[in-house]
Parts: sequence; C-alpha cells; structure tokens
Amino acid sequence: MMNSMIMENGVTFKTLEKNIFSWVCEIGRQFTTEFLERYDRMLMEERDKKKYRHKGYRQTTIKTVYGEVTYRRAVCEVTQEDGSRHFVYLLDETLQLDHVGLISTNMAQLLVKGVTELSYRECAAKVSEMTGQTISAMGVWNVIQSLGEKVCEEEAQLVEEHKKGHIRGKKEVPVLFEEADGVYVRLQGKDRKSSRQDKAEIKVGIAYDGWKRAGKERYILSDKVVVAGFARAKEFHEYREAAIAETYNLEEVCERILNADGASWIKKVKDKSTCFQLDPFHRNKAVRERVHNLKAVKDIMELLDGEKIEELFEYLELYRNSLSEDGEIEDVEELIRYYRNNKEGLLPYQSQGLELPKHPEGLEYRNMGTMENHVWSVIARRMKHNHTSWSRRGGNHLAKILAKKCSGKLYEVTEKRKHPAFEEEKVEEIYGEILMSSKTPKKDGKGYAYPVLGHLVGLEGKVSAIFDEGIISLNVPASVLFGQGEEE
Repeated sequence: MMNSMIMENGVTFKTLEKNIFSWVCEIGRQFTTEFLERYDRMLMEERDKKKYRHKGYRQTTIKTVYGEVTYRRAVCEVTQEDGSRHFVYLLDETLQLDHVGLISTNMAQLLVKGVTELSYRECAAKVSEMTGQTISAMGVWNVIQSLGEKVCEEEAQLVEEHKKGHIRGKKEVPVLFEEADGVYVRLQGKDRKSSRQDKAEIKVGIAYDGWKRAGKERYILSDKVVVAGFARAKEFHEYREAAIAETYNLEEVCERILNADGASWIKKVKDKSTCFQLDPFHRNKAVRERVHNLKAVKDIMELLDGEKIEELFEYLELYRNSLSEDGEIEDVEELIRYYRNNKEGLLPYQSQGLELPKHPEGLEYRNMGTMENHVWSVIARRMKHNHTSWSRRGGNHLAKILAKKCSGKLYEVTEKRKHPAFEEEKVEEIYGEILMSSKTPKKDGKGYAYPVLGHLVGLEGKVSAIFDEGIISLNVPASVLFGQGEEE
C-alpha cells in the first residue's frame, strides 16, 4: 500500500523522511506531555500535604529537541516559618527548570554548542533544520544570556568560597604552568558610546600541569583550566585563582610558572613567588616590529637565542645611537623599555635556575608559549572577526562559555544535576501506564496479528503508530505523511 502511494504521487525519499521525522516528533511531544502530567500527579500524591497546599493547575510550555511540549502541572502554596507564603511547582523543581528556564537540557546543549561555532542567526537556522523545534536568532540569544548569567553567578560564588578557604582541588602536582593574554573585540551600541572606545579587552588565562604525548610529534596540555571574560585585573585574578584551586590543590604545588606578554594587568595578577617568562611569540614579534634593519633583527634574535641578555642591551643601545631617523629611534627605545620592564622573563624558565621537581609519570615539561594559539581558538576565531561587535554583557557571557568549552567543561553550562531528575521505578511505571491506557488487541477478525514495533498503519483520515502492545493515534492525515501535503 505504501509503495503504491509513493509511486502514484511521485514522492521523493527526502520528502518522506522529513514528513516521518515531523510525525515522530509529534509522537514525542504527545508522549512527553502525558509523561510529565502523570509524574506531576505522582509527586502531588506523595507530597507533604501539610506543607504543600494544592492550589490548582497552571499550563506551561517547554522547548525540546522535538518541538514545544505543552503540559499542565500543579501549583502548591508553601507557608514559611515567618508566616510568608510563596508558590512552587513540584514538577519544575524536579526538572530543575530554574537553571535552564523553560527549555530542555538537551535543547540548551545544542544551542550552547552551536553558538560556540556559529553566529546566533546561523545557530538558530541549523537547530531549527535539524530538530523538531523552531527557534529564532533572538530566541537563541536569550537562552545564551540566561545561561551566561548563571555561569557568572556560579563564578562569583566560587570566588567567595575560595576566599573563605573552602576550595581545594583533588589533583596534586609539583609544578603548575600558567599563561595569560588579552584580545580586543569590537564593542557595540551603548557600551561603545559610554566607554568612548571602539574596542575592549577580553582577558584569557590558562593553567595546566604539563604536556601529554598524543602522537609522534604532537602534545596536548594536561588537565587544562581556561578562564576568560571582560574584567578588571583584580577581579580576573580572583576568579582565575579560584578556578585553578577548584581543580588543583595549590598547597601541594612547589613551583608556579607564568608565561605572558608583560602587559601591566598581568604583572598585577602575578604572585611574587611565581616564576615569570616573557612569551616567546611577543618577545620576538617586538623585535620584528620595532627594528627595521634586517641585519640588526638577525643579530638581536641570535643574542636572545644565546641567552646573552647583558650583551643584548649593549647591542640595542649601540644600534639606537647609530640611527638618525626619529621614528626609528623611538621604535628602538620602545623595544628597550619593553625588554627592561620584562628583563626577568627574557630567559626561558628552564634557564632561570629553577630546581623543578621530577615531572609525574606520563607528563613532560616543554617550552611554554601556547597562549597565542589559545587566544585564537578560545576567543578570536568566534568573536574577533567576521565584522562582529559585542555588548559587554553579551560578549562576557559568550567568552565564559567559550572558556568552558576549551576546558572540556561545556556540559557545566547547562547540566548541573548530580543525580537523575526522575526515579527509575516511577519512570517504568508511567511508561507502562501510558502504553496500557491505549492498549489494542493483538488479533483482529480471523487471527491477523498486528506488528509490534516500528510499523506505521495508515488509516482513513489519520495515522497511528503501534509500540509493543499499545497504540498512539495522531491527527495526521496519511496524505501529509506520504507527500500529498505541502512541502517547504
């Protein structure tokens, strides 16, 4: 029957696939509505009736990967010890919708992962295309702002707990490597006008305990912690320390080594006991930008590579005195100032006389200088190019989500539950009730057996699906499913 319908109407497999997908999403929405309402009734039956007074039902809608699910759940009045009253939804508390909002965690994860790679508009289009949900670019933006706000709140709580001495990571390492840098992104609207500048700096910091071999000539950073955001130096340092302390037991760290470009804000966050190394990329870049004679550039690079620091400064002074152009003289003087301000870091950390403990098994200690690559992969690739501009709030939220992704903790943006939301026994019970409530006989007439799984039964005016021993009926015309309806 199905083959004849397809042949007769000339339906492509693409059309069939899209229509079946839409139909299956409708089944999922109906099933989810029934499940949530039944689970809500279970919660109401088991509640403390003295504490939670039933005050009727309220309807709401939650966005899922297979579309919007509308359901009714009970509202309860709770009286506090001080006599104040407030209303709660037991089902919403079970689902922990206060964290994500009226959107499923799966849906939120799709959006969060999408915006780390695509613009809000592109993410909305892709998610709408690949799921049963239709969402706008503004809808995606609203979800990300809500989640970003939660991330900021959690960061603030982490900082407070760290100040109280309550944060101590489980991992104990002898050496901790740290890097920091900043990247400027364009501001938009009120933020650009109020600050009277077109750009603002997003600070980025990473910490790791060494390098793991991932291939013949490839290494990856071990247990990387990444933080980012618009912040003043002090605020950034406080959160950076708290984030590192959440993973590492800092009391057991013997040596901390910081690789950075020497910016003033980085010097402010550097601990006095921390060994500082001037980032090789910025150190060498400064020579190429400030020295215009190729022979001099080569000589300076050789002195740096040979770690002849005093000879380096003597050479720079002689070179400056040999110049006649004011612009060239100013450039060299700027280079000299930059190197003098960061003289302690001109040598790589391996040449600064440190007695480093032996690295843990499986790790190696290598040359530092991954910050420029991380600035690109964490922030610049998504936020700096393609003519994008940002509000401070929106840019800060996305920067923090991008940092979570680079740390391998993107799931933390949407998933905070430590335990399952639903009890397994109750889930199984409700599954059975839903299927049994629409149970149909296995035999019809002279012993014809209905199929049990994965088959579609075309009926006059509607289509039904049979699962196990139950049947779910939808008001979906067979003509739509098999291509006689409108195509996009």
